[in-house]
Amino acid sequence: MTQAAQPSTAVVLLHGLCSTPDELLSVNGPLRQIGCTVVPLQIAGYSFDADHPEAPAQRFEHWIGAVHDCVRQLRQNHQRVVLVGISAGAGLALSAAMDPATPVDGLVLMSTTLRYDGWGIPPWHFLLPLALYTPLGRLWQYREQPPYGVKNERIRAWIARELENRRVSRAGSATLGVSYLRENDRLLRRLRRRLGQVVCPQILALHAEEDEVASPDNLRLLAVGLSSAPVSLKTVTVRNSFHMISIDNDRQQVVRETVDFVRSLTASPPCP
Repeated sequence: MTQAAQPSTAVVLLHGLCSTPDELLSVNGPLRQIGCTVVPLQIAGYSFDADHPEAPAQRFEHWIGAVHDCVRQLRQNHQRVVLVGISAGAGLALSAAMDPATPVDGLVLMSTTLRYDGWGIPPWHFLLPLALYTPLGRLWQYREQPPYGVKNERIRAWIARELENRRVSRAGSATLGVSYLRENDRLLRRLRRRLGQVVCPQILALHAEEDEVASPDNLRLLAVGLSSAPVSLKTVTVRNSFHMISIDNDRQQVVRETVDFVRSLTASPPCP
């Protein structure tokens, strides 16, 4: 009997901070349908752990290392590896793509958050470092509030019920501990300084025009930061969603753009 051929492309899904792979469930099935191996990566100290909901964050270097380990393993049996990340997962994907020893063939970045400047960010946000880097942080944690990154009112109501009953939903955890926010802040500070070090031939960045967490100006920051990097960047703005574009009103367009991008990579030579 002839052994079935291995899929030539693997896709690693990187959800947002202290959340679960459910955030990217919408693209999981369609990517499998076009023949990709899909790995919804869960990372200790980054992902939400229902068995240990109060567990502190690991250092952001551990997060990046977990992605590198996954890429190296997938490269043993696949010609191409693509990272798909949303929100903090997009920053994690960019950070992982800085190491030429662990090459990736493409990045899909959803709701890239290099700067928290959306219309829903409270005016006191500039004080956040006091909570992250001083003892004051022991007295505080961030709690998710409506609209939960979602414009669709029906989905928003469902998320609210999930957060009340399970402490986590497809939009993320009900609360974020200071250690997670601090490590993500450290990752973003490093990322903004080193965007020019990203090594990836093709990048697709999808962003909502009405993103309440990270304004579309993040696309400009991304383009400027990558201008000296050996990458080709395509940006797409969706018009009827908030931050969580993978589950909101434009999710079908997001899925279509993602699948078309990954499929197009098969026409290009893989990374050496």
